[in-house]
Amino acid sequence: MNNILSDQEFFELYLKSVAITYNTLDEVVFIKNADLKFSYVSPAYLRGYKEGGSISKEVLLGLDEPKQTKTALNKKILNQDVEIKSNLKPAKFLYIDIYNKIGIIHKQAIINPDTNNFVGIFCHVSPLALPSVVDMVYKMNGIKDIGRSIKVPSSKYELTQRQHEVLFLYINRYSASEVAVILSALGKKITVGRVNDILQSLKFIFWINTKEELIKKAISLKYHLLIPRSFLQVGSFLFEEELLISEI
Repeated sequence: MNNILSDQEFFELYLKSVAITYNTLDEVVFIKNADLKFSYVSPAYLRGYKEGGSISKEVLLGLDEPKQTKTALNKKILNQDVEIKSNLKPAKFLYIDIYNKIGIIHKQAIINPDTNNFVGIFCHVSPLALPSVVDMVYKMNGIKDIGRSIKVPSSKYELTQRQHEVLFLYINRYSASEVAVILSALGKKITVGRVNDILQSLKFIFWINTKEELIKKAISLKYHLLIPRSFLQVGSFLFEEELLISEI
């Protein structure tokens, strides 16, 4: 008896198994076929699209062609898929949408073991959450009350875009001169003197006396986790950053 599955048979079986697994889970996954077209989207993936706008499953799967041309972002994503199809190596991509979501998309080639042929790409999406490392270490050591119960920045501190940019970089331990270099590299030309002026104004806004107190206060309010929207570009980017542990 010949049990070898053709590429089409294997792919259809793969789709069924994924649907059985993910149709009842709150996991965002999707599958593209060998032609890099959507063949499956999980219910959680579809809900995410509907929260951001309006899209039908038929449009997403290409059963009803949307009336729009391919954008530069679509072409970039397609090129990334072509790369995975070519080298068959898994990869992670940082995806930033037009709303306020940042995700990590894990993409892996689907190979038919009977033919060793590429038949599609399995994609799993997870939210990017910048870790509050100190909070994580406290929890590991059983420290519950760390005196930082505020989870989101308080609305009473109304910052300008430039103040937010400078604050975010400064509390992530960049010096005033480094902040000026980074912002200038991003096309936001600013002098070191102006950065120091902004830091001085932030001390008044947060009602503290020193720059070190500014860092502690801002971190206690989670400003180190609030990325300025002006720093981000909508798109899909190869993601290779890892959190490492020292040897000492």
